[in-house]
Amino acid sequence: MPKPPKAKASEPKKPSGKMNGRNYIVLTAMLVLVVLVIGHMALIQLVQGDAWLSRARSQQMSDSAVAAKRGTIYDANREPLAISADVWRLIMSPKDITEVKPARMPAGVTTTEGLRAFIADGLSALLGVDRERLFNQTGKTNSQYEVVKSKVEYDQKEAFSKWVTENKLAGIFSIIPDYKRYYPQGTLLSHVLGFTGTDNNGLEGLEAAYDEVLSGVPGRIVTAQNGWGDEMPSQMEYSKVVDAEDGNHLVLTINQTVQMYAEKYLAEAVKETGSTNRGCILIQDVKTGGIMAMATKGDYDPNNPFVLADEEKVKEIEALPEEERAAAKTTALQQQWKNKAVSETYEPGSVFKVFTAAAGLEEGAATAATSFNCPGYYKVGGWTIRCHKHGGHGTLDMAGAISNSCNPYFMQLGMKMGAHVFFKYFTAFGFTEKTGIDMSGETSNAGLYHSEKTLSETAASLATAAFGQTNKVTPIQMITGISAIANGGKLMTPYVVQQILDGDGNVVKNTEPTVRRQVVSAETAAQVSGMMEAAVNGGGCKSAYVAGYRVAGKTGTSEKRDMEGNEVVASFAGFAPADDPQIAILVLLDQPQCAVRYGGTISAPVAQKVLSEVLPYLGVEPKYTNAELAKLSTNAPAVVGKNTTAAQAAITNVGLSARVVGSGTTVIKQVPEAGQSMPRGGMVVLYTDDSVTDKTVTVPNFSGMSVTAANAAAANVGINLRLSGVGLDSGQAVANKQSVEAGKKVPLGTTVTVSFLYKDSADGG
Repeated sequence: MPKPPKAKASEPKKPSGKMNGRNYIVLTAMLVLVVLVIGHMALIQLVQGDAWLSRARSQQMSDSAVAAKRGTIYDANREPLAISADVWRLIMSPKDITEVKPARMPAGVTTTEGLRAFIADGLSALLGVDRERLFNQTGKTNSQYEVVKSKVEYDQKEAFSKWVTENKLAGIFSIIPDYKRYYPQGTLLSHVLGFTGTDNNGLEGLEAAYDEVLSGVPGRIVTAQNGWGDEMPSQMEYSKVVDAEDGNHLVLTINQTVQMYAEKYLAEAVKETGSTNRGCILIQDVKTGGIMAMATKGDYDPNNPFVLADEEKVKEIEALPEEERAAAKTTALQQQWKNKAVSETYEPGSVFKVFTAAAGLEEGAATAATSFNCPGYYKVGGWTIRCHKHGGHGTLDMAGAISNSCNPYFMQLGMKMGAHVFFKYFTAFGFTEKTGIDMSGETSNAGLYHSEKTLSETAASLATAAFGQTNKVTPIQMITGISAIANGGKLMTPYVVQQILDGDGNVVKNTEPTVRRQVVSAETAAQVSGMMEAAVNGGGCKSAYVAGYRVAGKTGTSEKRDMEGNEVVASFAGFAPADDPQIAILVLLDQPQCAVRYGGTISAPVAQKVLSEVLPYLGVEPKYTNAELAKLSTNAPAVVGKNTTAAQAAITNVGLSARVVGSGTTVIKQVPEAGQSMPRGGMVVLYTDDSVTDKTVTVPNFSGMSVTAANAAAANVGINLRLSGVGLDSGQAVANKQSVEAGKKVPLGTTVTVSFLYKDSADGG
């Protein structure tokens, strides 16, 4: 049988074309992948290296802020108004708790858990912190930085330090310097300064407006940590302390003393008049625009800004259902913090008449001699608008119209100049735009005044706007406009920050006065100033008279037409000295509840009191007329121990009279005492006998008396009367307050100060 042929050894098959294609694809893909990996590594290392290094560091380091010292706010004389006082932050390292050996633990403590409880119990009692929160913090064993308490005062810091030392826990705790904002003058300037939050960031007022300037740059404490988040020894490469950069300082244009006078008399007026919507005073340097005082009352303490200062408001909120109290308190706080001088609007009333007069004079629509008749009303656009004086003023020129505050006069002047001219000057005096004052919270009055179109189409709108009703402005707009009348027609930009200083006292920035525009000519401004001065010396602003100083001013009493009831705003705006103006002043009392609510009756006297203190303080020399010199106060000379003849001569020589009581020949007691101020022509009582030195008289009730009647009543009982609040024309003034209460027994010859008010209603509207 034949053998089958042997099989031949198999030869390798040649790869098909299809297989070769797949191999090329795989190789190409692998090559691309390698290139991508290499490219990405290059991108990370060469291009994104810094970013990845930063991310790595952020995961490997614990970074804690070190507070910067906030800059000081000074008044114009470099008196501190807001400072950063030293406090401390108490820090705990829970990680180090686990490393405390039993032998090093406080007495009676043997375990880590026991040490945690010991710390929580001890520090909660010592520092007044929450025990459970603190106990939980002690368990964060991967942390070396837990804040036990912030803003710790010196005494508590020292007590903490002593507790740590006594219990041998120095390795667990540390103390870091920090700062707390402090306002050494309390409520003074609260609405201007504002306040900071717990993190030292500005929340209101200048603290907010200049937060970046004041806050500085925080420092850092950087501690390395491993991949698990545990902090590592501080010798690591990335462990360091970056010092904080302290903030810059502010020097204000506001003078603390001027501010104190403004706040003192404003607080009295708000209380006495029961002004339910607060009040404000602004005092401005008319030549620079710098604000010298900006006061709002009621106010609050910026050291405790979240405490409601208005006790009546607190009672109202407490009477609400519990679920409504929180929202009500928030609303009340927001209102409490509002700076009325820049953030609220009002209808200026008759104060605005000076701007209407200036516009008419500047445009040639009227001269100082231009007269209009006032029959007691004016009919326009189907409306009959009455004058405040029943029966009218008759025919008046412009000065007479300002002094008598005649509404029909200014309605007719407004109609004569027309809507275009009126609105031109309403805009030019700054009443259609913010003033640009360097503070937060300045409100816009956009939409709260008539447009030129409305004034053109509605004659009654133009007529009422001309005497200060139906348009709203802000107090800061008003004081800036009044300053333009005072300084020769220049509208200035108001400001409160004069300089920014660095930590070494170098000037970083200085504010230069800015003239926004020339509104009226110096001649027109001088004419209006003269009319405003006449209004104080015999016109409707008599209560603003200050002996020795030429004061110019205008009062206003405007209706709050957008409110129910019969609420008003009583105001006074003016400047002094009228012959060389230095400062302008605005006094505003919102919603007074007293019986007589005219600006001339309640606001002008406030201006008088402020100016009588501020002008001498600023070094403005008084220039007395002969009539004023005759009424000036003098001081009682020292005559105790002298014989009666010599004593009487000494008293007569200083313009006083003497009355001897007793049968002796030597003065053993005098009333008033030596050096006491008393009215010129007043009486000094000289006692010469021990048996009569206790002689007393009863103080009369001067309320409602005229000056003549009050003088007679005082002379009748043998006391001296010092008059306050009256000028040379005192015929219409009546007494409303006295320094010694009626019915009190006082020594014969005692001086009693009686304040007088003018009861006329020449504010108009």
